[in-house]
Amino acid sequence: MQIENHGKIHPMLNTEKQPLITERPTCQKVYQAALSLGLTPLQANLVAGRIDADALDHGNMADEIQKIVFPKLQYIQPPTTLKNASHAAKLIADAIQSDGKIVLATDYDTDGVTSAWVATQALVKYFGVAPERIEHLIGERKEGYGITDEMVQRILSLTDPVDLVISADQGSSDEPRIAQLAAQGIKVCVTDHHQMAIEGPPKSAVCTVNPQQQGCDYDKTVAGCFVIFLVMSQTRAELIQRQAIPADTPSLKELAQNIALGTVADSVSLKSVNNRAIVQAGLAIINQLKHPCWQAMKQLNNNQHQPFTADYLAFQVATRINAASRVSDVTSAFHFLNAGDLYEAQHHLNQLEEDNLNRRQQQEDMLQQAQAYAETIFHDQKYTLCIKMTGNAGIQGIIASRIGEYYGRPTIAMTELEGGLLAGSARGIINNIDLRSAFQWMSEQDSELFRSMGGHKGAAGCMIPLEKFEYFSELFEKAIAIQLQGQVPVPQIETDGQLSGRDLTPELIQDLNVLEPYGREWPKPIFYGHFKVLEMRLVGQTQTHLSLKLLSEDRRRLSAIQFNARPDAQTDLTIKPHDTVIAVYEPSLNNFHGRISVQLKISHLIPKPH
Repeated sequence: MQIENHGKIHPMLNTEKQPLITERPTCQKVYQAALSLGLTPLQANLVAGRIDADALDHGNMADEIQKIVFPKLQYIQPPTTLKNASHAAKLIADAIQSDGKIVLATDYDTDGVTSAWVATQALVKYFGVAPERIEHLIGERKEGYGITDEMVQRILSLTDPVDLVISADQGSSDEPRIAQLAAQGIKVCVTDHHQMAIEGPPKSAVCTVNPQQQGCDYDKTVAGCFVIFLVMSQTRAELIQRQAIPADTPSLKELAQNIALGTVADSVSLKSVNNRAIVQAGLAIINQLKHPCWQAMKQLNNNQHQPFTADYLAFQVATRINAASRVSDVTSAFHFLNAGDLYEAQHHLNQLEEDNLNRRQQQEDMLQQAQAYAETIFHDQKYTLCIKMTGNAGIQGIIASRIGEYYGRPTIAMTELEGGLLAGSARGIINNIDLRSAFQWMSEQDSELFRSMGGHKGAAGCMIPLEKFEYFSELFEKAIAIQLQGQVPVPQIETDGQLSGRDLTPELIQDLNVLEPYGREWPKPIFYGHFKVLEMRLVGQTQTHLSLKLLSEDRRRLSAIQFNARPDAQTDLTIKPHDTVIAVYEPSLNNFHGRISVQLKISHLIPKPH
């Protein structure tokens, strides 16, 4: 089964707010190399649509593709190639062999929480540090991103001497706060993966480990939890060399389970050999269900009796961990990952579930505000959307994603904080947008625009004075217009082509699963097709999801589900029974009373013009 993709665009779909459906272009050289690895024509075609031949060594193409398609831990770049990792390991080893406090200062999202878990497990379980010597400082969303003034005060208020502060998933842009600590004789070792400040690493830090810094040849796409893992792996080698721990001390590969979680949650590239290897290894450990937190998750949601996947980590686990920091106390997420038994894990998971339900309720209220605001400012020639709302600042990233995806525009959602400030979360939405560069350009136009900023190309956050909102909106529009060279964004859905109804079998899902893990830059296969609607009914507590029976062009009856088919229970659907529609979908398995069948998970359902 092979799908011919030549970058085609479906012209009938270029209607207001409806995206263009395109077919992902494929590279014949990569396709042939993938076939040589034993992949089926469909699998080879999917690989050829996700790997750029120009980025490969043509003399060694099959080997390079094999490392991506069939990830293994042995393919990971060694920690010794990460700039300053050896220096950081010496500093951490010195602290371990001392008797003062080791402070772990981490971010509040899933990457930050898993970074805290990785560092703690390494220090306590592998290196023998007494738990009471470790001080955990996980940031709070309401205080903002990074090593904040509040975090500095918490460190300075500690009564015991501090041997070392280790930041993880933050710190690269926090020179003023690090300088405050250095002035008090407190050493800070930064480990991070975010873009560096334009002036470079923080001068007051005793060491900075960040693949983004100049002179570092390590993979730029790894998450913060991966960076601290590499540093701790190097620390293990340093401690063995010092004979401080036995030479046969186990490697840290068991920690891959939550590095996988943090990596997936942070939406870093899953085309990266390093990221694919650590996520694959982590999922293998997770699916053994040895740890209480995974046993608790299995009881809550068994994933249709299928193994946990990267998708499951993103949408079932990370959403609950992030909910804790958004509406409650992020430490409950940290305790969940560290639970010593199933009862304790269930206790903390119950709190995360309650937080997640609370987050959903707040999200719906804020989404209605955002939709109304967006309608007043959107027009066809607009490059961006800058939304101002009231509500929980921890939820605005979700709002930016939902509004941005609806309009196909880079979007920032902002909420008012105390003290006349606005906190904002931005999502790039379009592949070739670099939000971090956009923010940097904006700060160069007005040095007092940002109180703080950070993030990646596709997702970034900031804090600005309330009175600068309009000016910020104008600069954001200009920054994105410059990046797009004056071409107004056209929303597109890139698909892997069409399948016939007879292809949609459980065996197809098995073929697709061979190419796991899926994520950013290695997207889950999605297809489009023409169908007749046989039956349809609204389902779910909110009556916003749509269950359908469809008829394919080759007369196969198929079950389908479209989540959030309408924004609320009052909005009318645009399709009706017996319509012919174009559906963009992901094939999935449905396990109903032990009967396994294929179900189409529909992302877009568009009436076909007559």
